[in-house]
Amino acid sequence: MQERADRREWQLPKRLAWFINYGTGDLSGPELRQRRTLNGLSALIPISGLSYAALYLMSDARGLWPAALVALLFCLIVAWPFIAARNEVAAWVYGAGLAVIVQALLVWMLGRDSGLHLYFLSIPAIAIVCFGTRRVGPLVGLTAICAAALVYSEVMLTEPAAFIRVGDGLLTFLQVSAFVIVTAYVALGVYVGFLYADTAERALEVEYGRSEDLLYTLLPQEIARRLKAEPHTTIADSLPNVAIVFADIANFTPIAAKLDPQEVVQVLNRVFRAFDALADRLDLEKIKTIGDAYMVAAGMPNSVGDPAHRAANMALDMLEIAEAHASIVPDGLQIRIGMHVGPVVAGVIGNRKLFYDVWGETVNVASRMESCSAPGRILLTPAARAQLGDDFTFEKRGETEVKGVGPVETWWLTGRA
Repeated sequence: MQERADRREWQLPKRLAWFINYGTGDLSGPELRQRRTLNGLSALIPISGLSYAALYLMSDARGLWPAALVALLFCLIVAWPFIAARNEVAAWVYGAGLAVIVQALLVWMLGRDSGLHLYFLSIPAIAIVCFGTRRVGPLVGLTAICAAALVYSEVMLTEPAAFIRVGDGLLTFLQVSAFVIVTAYVALGVYVGFLYADTAERALEVEYGRSEDLLYTLLPQEIARRLKAEPHTTIADSLPNVAIVFADIANFTPIAAKLDPQEVVQVLNRVFRAFDALADRLDLEKIKTIGDAYMVAAGMPNSVGDPAHRAANMALDMLEIAEAHASIVPDGLQIRIGMHVGPVVAGVIGNRKLFYDVWGETVNVASRMESCSAPGRILLTPAARAQLGDDFTFEKRGETEVKGVGPVETWWLTGRA
C-alpha cells in the first residue's frame, strides 16, 4: 500500500510537467515561454472556476446555481494547450472568446456591484502573456471588446439579473476579491514584463560587449570604428613606411608528424599567444597566422616614426620566446625571421571573416627574407638595415638571391647596440 501511495505521489508532478510542456517540442525562446505560460494558466483557471462555483453554491444553493454553472464553463479552458499545439490562431480565438463570454454572463447575472466586470481588464493582458505581441490587430480588437464590456457593465448592469438572488455580503466579498486579484494581475504583468525587458537588455549588453571584444580582436580599433560608422565603405589605406616581420617555425612539418593533432595545436597556441602578447606590448599590429607562420607589422593602421625599430625589437624578442619554448617539442623549437620596410596598401576585403590585411612589394620581400633566413636568425633587407642605423648590431650576409627580385645585399640582425 505504501509503495502504491509513493507511486501516486510521484506521478502527479510528472503529469503536471507533461501538461505544462505539451506542444513545446519545436518551440524556443519567447514562444516556448509563452506556450508554457498558456499551459500553466490552462491548469490554474479551471481551479478558479471550480472555486467560484463552489462559493456560489455554498452561499445559496438555490438562487446562485446558474452562476455556478457558468463559472464551471471556465473548466473548458483545459483544452487550450491541445488546440494551441495544432493551431495557434484557433487557440487565440478559443481562449479569448471563452473568457469574454463566460465573464460577460457572470457580470450580467451578478451585476456591477460584484466587481466581476473588472476581470475584463485582465483578458488582454493574459492574451499578451500567452501569445506575445505578434497579432496586433486581434489584440486591439480584443482590447476594444473588453473595454466596451467594462463600460457597459459599469453603466447598464447596475443590478443582478431578475432570476438571481445574491446577498450583499457575497457581493462585497466578490468585489473586494476582484479588486485584489485584478490589481495583482496588473502588478504581476507589469513586473514580469519589465523583468523580461531588463533581463533582455542586460543580455544584449553582455552580448554587445562580447561582439565588441571580438570585433576589436579581429580588427584594429580604428578600422573597427570606421566599419561601424560606415558599414558599406571600402577600407583601403596607402601607408608609406611600414615594417613587416614574417616568422616561421623551422622544420615544423616533421615536428608535427611526431605529435597528435591536439598537441600540434597546443604548441602553436602557446608560441603564438606569447607573440600576440609581445605585439601588444610593443604596439605592433598582428596581421595573421598562416599555418606555422606568423606575420606582424609596425606602422599600421597608423603611421609611426620608428617602425623598423619596433619591428626589430619584436623580432629579437620572438627569438627569445622560441628559445624559452624549445622544450615543448621533442626536437626543440627554432624560428626563421625575415624583415623588410617600405610602402604598403592595407584594407579589409569582403564582408565575412573580416580581417585587416596588407599587400604590396614590401610584404612579398619580407616573406622572401623569411624563406631565405636560417633557424634562430633574423634576415634584413638594405632598407630595414638603413632605418635601424647604429641602434642595433648586424652581421653582413652578402648577396642573397631573392625569388622575383634578384640578388639582394642582406644582413643578419644580431642584437641591440
